[in-house]
Amino acid sequence: MKTVLCITALAIGLSAGVSSFAASHGDVGASGSLQPLTDSGRIIVSAEFTDMVNLEILQQKLNDPDPFARVEAVQALGEIHKEQALTSVCACLNDENIYVRAYAAEALGRIGSLDISLTLLKLLSALDDPSPYVRAMMISALGELQDERASESIRKLLLDEDESVRKMAAWALGNIENSQ
Repeated sequence: MKTVLCITALAIGLSAGVSSFAASHGDVGASGSLQPLTDSGRIIVSAEFTDMVNLEILQQKLNDPDPFARVEAVQALGEIHKEQALTSVCACLNDENIYVRAYAAEALGRIGSLDISLTLLKLLSALDDPSPYVRAMMISALGELQDERASESIRKLLLDEDESVRKMAAWALGNIENSQ
């Protein structure tokens, strides 16, 4: 995530050396408009714009042929609490790579509360994943979200063939019940 932010910051001209006066008050440039400037004269871009640039870059990385690049993008998207990030992460639950699917579930555990109904729908429909690792991560995300609507589906996984899935289901149910 830090690497992506640093690269993005450099790409949009936010190098080190921001003048505290310029950053807080701006400076009248050659055009006569009030713009926040760095010491080098570059215009400071608002945090909202930076988030949108990061979001676009990360969404592009979701199509990378390297699954580890997709994993990194999913993890970073899990830190951006915006609807577009949530939608992109939900789509990754169907990725061909088990690690991308697993980390998408983890990310949804962090940002899924933005649209809990969509998140529950996507996670619950993916609980039949062939990978026990992915199933456990889906259950973990549901436990993090602490929504009792997931309890019945999680309860069924107490009988899963994989021990780690059963243990995660027990933890998630306890976490959901303790949140009520």
